[in-house]
Amino acid sequence: MIGAADQDAARRVADLYAGLDAPLVLTDPASAELTKYAANFFLAMKLSFANNLATVCERFGADISDVTEGIGRDPRIGSAFLRPGPGWGGSCLPKDTHALLTACDQAGVDFPLLSATIETNVTHQRQLVERVTAACGSADGSLRGVRIALYGLTFKAGTSDLRDSPALAVARLLRERGAELTGYDPALREERPDLSDLVDLVGDPVRAADGAAVCVVLTEWPELRDLDWAAIAARMAGHEVHDFRNLLDADRLARAGLSWQGIGRTAAPARVA
Repeated sequence: MIGAADQDAARRVADLYAGLDAPLVLTDPASAELTKYAANFFLAMKLSFANNLATVCERFGADISDVTEGIGRDPRIGSAFLRPGPGWGGSCLPKDTHALLTACDQAGVDFPLLSATIETNVTHQRQLVERVTAACGSADGSLRGVRIALYGLTFKAGTSDLRDSPALAVARLLRERGAELTGYDPALREERPDLSDLVDLVGDPVRAADGAAVCVVLTEWPELRDLDWAAIAARMAGHEVHDFRNLLDADRLARAGLSWQGIGRTAAPARVA
């Protein structure tokens, strides 16, 4: 997508990418910029939809994985960006959705779907914190003095990027309630001064569980599936693991003496071959 007022200049830019097997769209600058904003807004909207749908599934006893698999097989919808989680973030989606919202406000354009997508993300994270708070036995909403282990802090697996990480957004909400947070992330070293006021980052996933009332999975690192969950259970004060990525094997955690709590599921899913 190349936007330029001078089409000859646009084609010269396009020639730089002639070796790529990708479609080419030449357009004006405003259309090119809006395309990027609109694409990231649509992806954020799908994620907010999936997160809200997970809540609906819990209320009706449905399995979010089966529901999203079903609707994702409709080619008009597609399966991408339909996995629920602790909200959306990263370097592009928050920036572009807010930029588009600001541009619409300045132009006097009402775009309630965009506003709702952003607000849904914030509300969803607050609801997850309410769930963790209830699991810790708090009657007044306070988590003062309660230790919570967080697994995964980057905004997605396979990166060390913390920009607008939904994991950190959830961590901040927990910290505001007084929780004492210990975190483990395969991509992060323990020496992170930028996180020191929020979470005690450790390099050992078992040590992260020391005295934890609950463990919370926030980033979909595959490595987390193979942790020594029996050793983690032995170090915890509680026994619940809140898996906000639906990443872990509930049966494996049960054998380790832990109670698995997913998102959009009322129990461990029964799968058939």
